[in-house]
Amino acid sequence: MKLMNTYFPSLSDDFEEAHLDEVPGTVLDQLLKIEPLFDYPSDVTASFEIYLHSLQVLIKRVLPKEILEFGRTITSLDSHKEIEEFYHQILMAIPTVSWTKGGETSPHIVSISTLCQAEYTHGVGRFLGDIYSRWLIPGKQLQLVYVHSMAFRFAMNPPFGFFIHELFVKIDTKKDLSLVHDHLPSLVREVSLNISAVQHARKVISLKPLTIDQKRVIIQENISSLLGRPLKESTHSIFDQMQHFLIKVSAEEKVTQIKEQIAPLLEFRPQIFDRDIFHELQTFVFHFKDAFVANRHLSHLSRIISYTYLFRKLITHSALAGPNQRHLNIKLLHTRMEIEGEEKKIVGVLVGINILRENELIGEKHLFKAIQSILPGVQKIQESLIADRKINCNVKTLYLEIYKKEGNLTLEELKSLRKRLPREIKTRIESVINPIFMPRNEEEIMRNILVLSNQLKSLQDIPHVIISFHKQTETKISFSVVLLRVLKPEDIRLEKLFIKQKSKVQFSDHDIKTVGLIRKRYPKEANIFELHLDKKQFLRKDFSVDLSHARRHVYNTLCDMLGDIRDYNGGMISKQNEVLNELKRLLFQINIRNDFILENFFYSLMPNYMQSIAKPHILKKLFLLILEALEHDYANQFYFLKTQIVEDHFLLTLGAINPTLKDFVEERLELLDLESATLTSSFVNIYDISCTSFMLKFTDSDQHQLFLQSVIETIKIWKDTMQKTIPSSFFIDPIL
Repeated sequence: MKLMNTYFPSLSDDFEEAHLDEVPGTVLDQLLKIEPLFDYPSDVTASFEIYLHSLQVLIKRVLPKEILEFGRTITSLDSHKEIEEFYHQILMAIPTVSWTKGGETSPHIVSISTLCQAEYTHGVGRFLGDIYSRWLIPGKQLQLVYVHSMAFRFAMNPPFGFFIHELFVKIDTKKDLSLVHDHLPSLVREVSLNISAVQHARKVISLKPLTIDQKRVIIQENISSLLGRPLKESTHSIFDQMQHFLIKVSAEEKVTQIKEQIAPLLEFRPQIFDRDIFHELQTFVFHFKDAFVANRHLSHLSRIISYTYLFRKLITHSALAGPNQRHLNIKLLHTRMEIEGEEKKIVGVLVGINILRENELIGEKHLFKAIQSILPGVQKIQESLIADRKINCNVKTLYLEIYKKEGNLTLEELKSLRKRLPREIKTRIESVINPIFMPRNEEEIMRNILVLSNQLKSLQDIPHVIISFHKQTETKISFSVVLLRVLKPEDIRLEKLFIKQKSKVQFSDHDIKTVGLIRKRYPKEANIFELHLDKKQFLRKDFSVDLSHARRHVYNTLCDMLGDIRDYNGGMISKQNEVLNELKRLLFQINIRNDFILENFFYSLMPNYMQSIAKPHILKKLFLLILEALEHDYANQFYFLKTQIVEDHFLLTLGAINPTLKDFVEERLELLDLESATLTSSFVNIYDISCTSFMLKFTDSDQHQLFLQSVIETIKIWKDTMQKTIPSSFFIDPIL
């Protein structure tokens, strides 16, 4: 992690000269000589120098042995390269923690010492005291008997500031001491990760150019953190500046005036982002498994935690401004790992997204399928998923690592992933629906048997079938089937046919009835049974069930076993499939394969019968307008409107981020009193863009001109209505 070259106020010349006169004898001692990052009163010089010396001894105890050994090899203060390397090793090693065993007699006193960077780590002392007292023995708070710390710099390396902290914790029994020894290594690891993550998060906020919205989020976060804490814990610098007016304001106006007073103080110091950041990030550290941490660099782990934290803050506040909109952030984090004996470049995909409904679900399978749809050749690192576990939270964060088995991901592939992944994720959010339970309707079954029995009149008649959706569970889709056939001597029972065909469709609840005779010899056999399919085979991109596809699979399975079958209740469905397949073929000729969007468009056509009788080549033109609407730049023009005339059909497509435009248009068109047979409509919501399309069959030009004029006037009304609740800067429109 790159560090800032920040210089701090130097000590007075008198103190520097006095301090240098007492330089210890060895070069290592001189390298470890420290100075505070602050001025202190001259009348405490004698006692303070003793304190400095004790901290130098503590620093020598905290530093890793290999760094000290390297320092001992430096024999002269003129060895500038070796001295520079010595301090560089210290920077690379921090944060570092050491602890003592605790002695043999009760009560046991354990010393825990921490060395970290001073910049961007303010508040770490309070965090360390709290985390060690509360979590060394979970469920039991331990007493801290002594704490001391200081922000300092090495006298021979003044550009960098450090922070040293030591606390003594009292442990009453030998049993508790044993628990501390068992738990301390993992807790120290989590503390080190937490400090690094906080440092990285604050540095990102401090150095990255911030938008107005991001500044507002940070300021609001600081204010919320401050106001949510008892006054005795508030920082004196801010408290003193606002105390004089807190007394004056009324209870209703306090919060508003506090925010107005504090905001200018925080706007230019975003690096102080949330004083409680250490405690909040500690929850993220608990998500890491030991194997995950062991195989990744500390800097990479800290980036994961810090960006997760920042995503959560930004999305939470964005969702407050737009609660009905999808907000999503993506960050690609690069690292290297050894896989099957070969070092590979790894890309970590971090996603933050808000949840709009309680039944929405997004996890590892959704994220990885979205990635694979863009980069089919990538593999995921097993056990690399990190997902937050916060309950009742409308923000979800996911982290997953991917790599390429052959070679590495190219720059073009990464650009494509960064550009297309947000849309792919939005289309793959699963809506969890409760399984359907519906008992078999015997009356309806008997009615279906009678209907089909009347269709069988001769020995040559093919079997007739009625296929109805019955229920779904977490893993299965079930259809109720009524199949009538003229039974001949050579015919095999259906359950035996399923076994013989080794069908993957499960056959159950078989019931057989004889409902008449052909030529007074050949019985009409009614078979009532259920067929169960694995739901996974029929899931769409958004994990909804393609029921039409599943039903078609049931019909094809029966045809494979029995030959030609008449699908009695599937005539309309068959016509729908013919139109849809022809539409897909026409689009495939121009290299368009957006099946997910296409099916959403096709099955939204209203009235429903238009799905069976509409002309595919006209639907193709209408679908191309929808694709244009999805690619439209709504930041520059807040809506999309395009028309086209194909033969005797007037096509119109509207697109907008705000879905309310559809309601306005439909309400206005009702006044035109158009016949349902002449007007076909479609509505799809993809990538948070609402597209409403119309296909008007007209007899003269005045008719479609009136239609277009009504739509344009409706857009004006919608715009005026929206401007009352949305800032006018959102509406950039050269036409209206």
